[in-house]
Amino acid sequence: MRCRGCNAELVSGAKFCHVCGTRVEAACPTCGAPIRPEFRFCPECGTALRSDAAAPPPAGTDPDAGASAPNAGTPSDRLGRLTRHIPRDLAQKIRGIQGTLAGERKLVTVLFCDLVGSTAIAERLDPEEYRDLLDQYLELAFHEIYRFEGIVNQLAGDGMMALFGAPVAHEDAPYRAVRAACEIRAALDAFNRQLGARRGFELRARIGIHTGPVVVGTVGNDLKMDYTAIGDTTNLAARLQSLAAPGSILASEATVRLVHGFFHLRAVEPFTVRGKSEPVTAYEVLGRSEITTALGAARARGLTPLVGREQELSQLADCFARVRGSLPQVVTVIGEAGSGKSRLLFEFREALAAEPVVFFEGRCSALKQKVPYSPFVVMLKQYFAISGNDPPEVACEKVAAKVRDFDPRLGAIHPFLCRMLSVSAAPPTDLPADEIKRETFHALADLVVRLSERTPVVMVIEDLHWIDDASRELLELSVAELARARVMMIFTHRPDFRAAWRAQVAFTQLSLRPLSQDEARTIIRAVADAPLPEDLEARILTKAEGSPFFTEEITRALLEEGYVVVTDGRAVLTRPIEEVLIPGTVREVIAARLDRLGGPAKRAIQVASVLGRQFRGAQLARLLEGEGIDVSAVLGVLENRGILHRKNVLSDDEFRFGESLTQEVAYDGLLLKERRQLHERIGLLLESEPGDGNAERFALLAHHFARSDNRRKALDTLLAAARHAESLPSYPTAIDLYRQAWEVGHSSLAEGAEVDDGFRRLVLRAALDLCRMAVVYVAPDALDVENAARVGRDLADALGDVQTAASFRAYHGMIAMSDSRERFAEGLALVESGYELAETNDLKDVSLGISRALAFSYLIDGQIERARKIAERLIDALERQGHRERLTDFYFGALWMRTLVAVFGADDPLPALQGTLAIHDLAVQANNRTARSGMAAVLAQLHYRRGEYAEAMRWADQSLEIAQVIGNVATLRAASAIALGARHELAEPFAPARYLKPIEDGFAMASNLSLDVGVIVDVLLGAGEVALAERVARLALDRAGGRLREMHARLALGDVLSRLGSEHHREAAECFEQAGAVAREVGLRSMAAHAHLGLGRLATWSADPIARDRHLRAAREVFAELGLRRHAERAERALTELDPALARSA
Repeated sequence: MRCRGCNAELVSGAKFCHVCGTRVEAACPTCGAPIRPEFRFCPECGTALRSDAAAPPPAGTDPDAGASAPNAGTPSDRLGRLTRHIPRDLAQKIRGIQGTLAGERKLVTVLFCDLVGSTAIAERLDPEEYRDLLDQYLELAFHEIYRFEGIVNQLAGDGMMALFGAPVAHEDAPYRAVRAACEIRAALDAFNRQLGARRGFELRARIGIHTGPVVVGTVGNDLKMDYTAIGDTTNLAARLQSLAAPGSILASEATVRLVHGFFHLRAVEPFTVRGKSEPVTAYEVLGRSEITTALGAARARGLTPLVGREQELSQLADCFARVRGSLPQVVTVIGEAGSGKSRLLFEFREALAAEPVVFFEGRCSALKQKVPYSPFVVMLKQYFAISGNDPPEVACEKVAAKVRDFDPRLGAIHPFLCRMLSVSAAPPTDLPADEIKRETFHALADLVVRLSERTPVVMVIEDLHWIDDASRELLELSVAELARARVMMIFTHRPDFRAAWRAQVAFTQLSLRPLSQDEARTIIRAVADAPLPEDLEARILTKAEGSPFFTEEITRALLEEGYVVVTDGRAVLTRPIEEVLIPGTVREVIAARLDRLGGPAKRAIQVASVLGRQFRGAQLARLLEGEGIDVSAVLGVLENRGILHRKNVLSDDEFRFGESLTQEVAYDGLLLKERRQLHERIGLLLESEPGDGNAERFALLAHHFARSDNRRKALDTLLAAARHAESLPSYPTAIDLYRQAWEVGHSSLAEGAEVDDGFRRLVLRAALDLCRMAVVYVAPDALDVENAARVGRDLADALGDVQTAASFRAYHGMIAMSDSRERFAEGLALVESGYELAETNDLKDVSLGISRALAFSYLIDGQIERARKIAERLIDALERQGHRERLTDFYFGALWMRTLVAVFGADDPLPALQGTLAIHDLAVQANNRTARSGMAAVLAQLHYRRGEYAEAMRWADQSLEIAQVIGNVATLRAASAIALGARHELAEPFAPARYLKPIEDGFAMASNLSLDVGVIVDVLLGAGEVALAERVARLALDRAGGRLREMHARLALGDVLSRLGSEHHREAAECFEQAGAVAREVGLRSMAAHAHLGLGRLATWSADPIARDRHLRAAREVFAELGLRRHAERAERALTELDPALARSA
């Protein structure tokens, strides 16, 4: 029997507690009323009492916990008996979530505690005495664990494992675990003072603590909980416990990060753990510290009272006033998650409720980052009142009617707007994709401009940090196009997002500051509906650090957990303030709040999180059928709690998560298996709903099926979504989707799944499209792409698909040639074998496609004439087929190949300049952005080599503007280098990082074009980036298969080594000599002159005037003849330098 006051084990027959002096009284386990041994029922509440016991369980403990456990001595029996001492409040919390925790992922803190030297102690004592001593130790430890609402999950001899954070969720579970460990140690110290005096020995425990993920199972009737560890969470905690010294506590770095500041810590030597590649860092917990400040709590989002944002609201109003005066405005609202961006915009719109203004509102989301134009589609559907159930013809008519009624002049834009909304294919099918895209952009701009002629327009896009690539391009164009209209564009994003606005328009940036203490205090009192105790408010203010959402959530958590009770406008703290630890992170606050919802509401919010940021109530109801959940009532609860919001006032069935972090935390709690099942059910649900095959629909279907176990559906929808993205075009999105499709299909084949030939052909298509996009546009993870090519070749052979097998050989060869010098011959052989296979089987179109790769392969190997003939033959064939008139992508690819031969395979830059300019004009005519960007980059290089830096900069900037949008890595790399070099030569101010990063990123990927390494290294050396220049040159040489490519790489490396000091001059000379030999062999006088220039400068530094003059004069003559002014001037300057010997004598 235990004392009601201090929970100490009472001496049998005593009338008062020997520890605290409280009178010993048995009490009803339900209401706490005093009872006597003979009572069978409580006289106050009627609870049935056990008449066969000497006394019921002590007040304050749960009578049913562990009631079924017998009084035996096994660990399981002992755990059952000790579990009955769980405090009533904790037991009620556990029972409150019984049945809701089965199979849930949770982040918990695991505590292992083990008695030191128990075997030696057992040898000194009678078995019965040892059992009693062990029980005293265990009861002492259990008491402290339960005090901080942990649960003992396993007991083995004198060791135990406890969990904090499950089944009862806490925002501060790591703190509770470490605090319990400290209290166990302190209680043992107190116990040892008595034990040492009586027995002459002491009990010491080792404790290890680690925070990590586990899967928690069902809570049984005995309040014990099954679990399965994910990864090494429990293993690491056990390892820490075994390494701890007697009487010490070791905590992992993961735990320490969450409790740092609350305890005195000492780092211990890192230790190794089997299965881990790196040593593990741990800290010894020395004791509690005097500080109780928070751990730099993360800010989160949420609709909070608009406090402390008056100035920003006034600035928005001022901007709108300028819009009314025909001055367009762009406003960005920047703030961390939870800083109140959404709330600020809500209040701004409310302030304009009486104004004649048109609002367009869209929101980016992580779920729709692969859905082109997602925020624009949302705002247009809202404007045209298009619902999700509208058939395409109805939606199209709504657009037509509104446009026609508003302004008959806008009739031409109707089909393009319908195309963006994926409700019609009305635009002329013979228009190139880029032309359709451009007209779609202009259609949206024309609509907004015409609207603004009658009334001001406000366009809002939130969460710009999740914008999709296509929307980013449209947005940047819109800012430029709408600079002439009465439009106010407002964007919100997090601080780490960077937007580039190139238009000349009034720009306002609002950075949301943290709230002051007085402002945050206003939020606290609004949520609590009363002032809180001063000390508690101070703790909230310290933890919240000015975040509106965090301030609100902490206050709400305290109220819902019962730490604070408000009665008649007066708040009372129910526990000592030192026991009230405010949640330390936004994620922990949200997770704990979701756990407090109760079973049905929590289940609903988790299922809704799989649907996405926005969903319909009917969809959620379909998914929860048969689970006995009143979805309508649950949605009402979630809306009242502020977790969900209706999409707008008129939306009865459309909901959205108030903040994305809430959705993320709810989603993370689901088991992986259940996530996959839900994603498949949602995919099938979306398929069953009315709708056409638009880009958004395919992207959403792909999103869900790709995360399910339905591999066939995943492949179908991923490929469809990729084709839509490529047709827009949005190349990075397309590459990513093709990669996902390949990974899904390949994993099925690798696992030996039973699939039919239809599935294999889908895998083949995914692999081929991935390789094609990677070769043409350059993609990261070249090894994965090559594996796709290798597996695809074998699969095509097995299926007897000769056409695809030939294409795979060519792509595989191109990938191999970009890998390393040693693999060039292998790659060239693969390309040639693909071409021969196509020719042998009379596959004319395939052989034409491969011939471009073949010409490029011969070019980089220095077989220039052979490459030129293939390129000309390809162009002739395509022109006979009408590609010139249609200006197809295939035709521009052939022209690009001829341009490369002219630029890198000939000495005279003037014909190359004229030819490239002609192709650029064709690309402008066709609105082919890929060709425009590529040709502009080539023109920039040619002008740079001729010393025409202003022209070089102009063309480089044009190339960059397009390449950044379409994600053409190779073009972006070259254009960035020229833009940097030209600005350096013109002494113009610039930020180097803007240009250096694309250069580094481009060379980090395996590239299908490294013939430009010379000019890039030249630029880097001119800009003083010698270390980066060396990295680029050496990397290029490692990959430089083919004589021409190797020649360029050796010239570049020689230039770098010449700058590094005399100890590198021998290696530099070898580079120049080898490169010069290749240049003479392939007949490139300009490259041979480059080698002469390098050797002449080396001779200058080595005081060899004869060699110096010979090399430099030869270089100057060739450069001057070819019009390569940049290098000619270098040779001239080198010739006029003082001889080193003469300089020393002077």
